[in-house]
Amino acid sequence: MKALLKETLRKNFNVPNTLTMIRMLLIPVYIVLFVDGRKYPALAVFLAASLTDLLDGMIARRYNQITDFGKLMDPLADKLMILTVMFSMAIGNNVIPAVVPWVAVGILLGKELVLMAGGLLMLHRNIVVYSHFIGKAAHCLFIAGLTGTFFHDWLAERCAGWFMTPDLLLIWVAVACTLGALAFYVEDSVRKIKRTQG
Repeated sequence: MKALLKETLRKNFNVPNTLTMIRMLLIPVYIVLFVDGRKYPALAVFLAASLTDLLDGMIARRYNQITDFGKLMDPLADKLMILTVMFSMAIGNNVIPAVVPWVAVGILLGKELVLMAGGLLMLHRNIVVYSHFIGKAAHCLFIAGLTGTFFHDWLAERCAGWFMTPDLLLIWVAVACTLGALAFYVEDSVRKIKRTQG
């Protein structure tokens, strides 16, 4: 048992996975800061988490430090962080106004639940569905849009007369991209299932 634990740590203890775990730990930090009404410190934590997301992938690919643990935890940390910020900016508090539409939150949450269920089904069939560019683009757009929501009032003043402020526009474009990514994953999964059955 001890030897197995050491081997698991040896395989998975690297810089990319450490950054992923830091991102997971930053989620409760963000929640505490947001609930306390500390808007810009909460934003700083979100941006720091987003930076670790960028760095861990680059380091893992460059130094060939891709692990099964990283493949599982990296996208999970990404999704949890984005959903946490989406929920917080949809709920708001006494200091920070609610900005994100609940429809957008519901679409993103629904998409993630469908992908989670589909991923488990595909795993049961030993089939791997890889991420697609449109999914990564949606993730980047969500980060940009959510960052903008922290400056929503300022943007609303500067963009008076616009049909929608830039932050919300980015979020809706991200929602459209995430639905496109869902369509791709479903189509790719169906194709791979047919291939294995054929």
